[in-house]
Formats: sequence, C-alpha cells, structure tokens
Amino acid sequence: MKIRKVLITGGSGYLGNFVLQQLQTQYELAVFDFIPPKTNGVTFISGDITQLEEIQNACEGQDAIVHLVALVRGRNDKPLALFTDVMVKGTWNVAEACATSKVQRLINISSIVACGQPDRVPYRVHDPSHFVPSDLYYALAKNLGEHICNAYHQARGLSVIHLRPGVIAGDGHNPDPKAPKDASHPWFNYVDPRDVAHAISLALKADVDQGTYNVVAGRIDSSFDITTTCNEIGYQPQYNWPEIKIGDDT
Repeated sequence: MKIRKVLITGGSGYLGNFVLQQLQTQYELAVFDFIPPKTNGVTFISGDITQLEEIQNACEGQDAIVHLVALVRGRNDKPLALFTDVMVKGTWNVAEACATSKVQRLINISSIVACGQPDRVPYRVHDPSHFVPSDLYYALAKNLGEHICNAYHQARGLSVIHLRPGVIAGDGHNPDPKAPKDASHPWFNYVDPRDVAHAISLALKADVDQGTYNVVAGRIDSSFDITTTCNEIGYQPQYNWPEIKIGDDT
C-alpha cells in the first residue's frame, strides 16, 4: 500500500492541528472542514460531513482518510439528532465516500468509550464486554461508527484502522487534567495529543488491513491496555504523566 495523499476530516480542530504538524512532511495533505486550518501549506476543502456528495468530492484522488470529525464528549445536552447526523451519518458518509472513491485506507478516530464500561481492568480491545456506555450519546455514536466502518471493510474491502484515544488532554474541554479528582483516580486514561498524532502516522504505514487499538498514556495504572497497539502498529507513548500536554497547541 503506497499512501501519498491524505485527507483529514475535521482537521481544523484542536487535535487536527497536531495531526497536520505530524504528517505535513510525510504526505500531501488536505483538510475537510467548515473553517480553514491554522497550518500553512495544506489544501483546504470547505464542506459539511453530513452531505455525502461533498465528502465524496473531497475524497476523490485521496489515498487515505483520517476521520477526526466528532462532537464533544460529555455533552448529552446537545440534541440527539446532532449526534446522529454528525457522528453516525457523518461516519457512514465517510466510509461510503472511501469505498466509491477507491481510497486505500480509512483511519477512524474512535474513542475508548466505544467499548462501554469495561468488565475488567486493564481492558484489552478484544476482551468481552457488555456495552453499557457511561456517556450515552457520544459513546453510542462512536460504537456505531466502528460498526459502520467494519461493515465497509467486510463488504467493500476497505482497509480500516480504528484508534481509540483516551481523554485528549488540553483540548479546551479538559483544560486541567491535573485536578485532584482526576489525577488521583486509580485508573488513568488521558493521552497527549502529540501521541495521538503519532499513532495516526503509524496507522497510515502499518502492515495491518483492519484493527482496533487503544491509544492512551503509558502509565502502568491505565485501565486500557496498549500492548496490542504497541505490538501491531509500533505505538510507544512519549508523553506520560506529568509531562502530558495540557496547555496551548503550539
């Protein structure tokens, strides 16, 4: 698989800035979003993820898609229709666009909450688990997004890699993960955005046709195991507590 051109949906957001910095010297990048990215030298495609034709047009000629578009977790006060439109329909549109545009690989940025509440710790991706989401709308939308992409892998042969980051520190919604109620918690699930960006870079190159991988900081007391992620795509977190990034995005 030779990947040269990469489209990043939602690439103008907080995580997108780190992803662009990570990938810019490796690929020809384009961003699909409704506002331009801060990073220079990147093609900007203005569009709406809920409109299939718009994302199909953006996917034409791309070798891989990194799907970042999502709503903020922990906000069940948002209308249910917004979650279904942006996160479920949006992901479905991306998968369909990949299949019809001959995209080679889809990197779907999911979340550790997609597995629901783990039955045991540390939780491994393929451990049996009953899906009991702690954050209903967001978690269910992420879970459904994985199923949609997997269906396109099985039916259309699309290479799909799901990355499940923990809480991405410093994203403006988790500005101070050092707060005692979080830092003293016995099971730690934060991750630095630079590590997520690096995991995406590894996933684009990985000799894996389909897989699901936890992406969290490397503290030994994390409730989500990253052994498979390390073994199969070469992930090694570089920013662990207290070095994890919580400040600006520079």
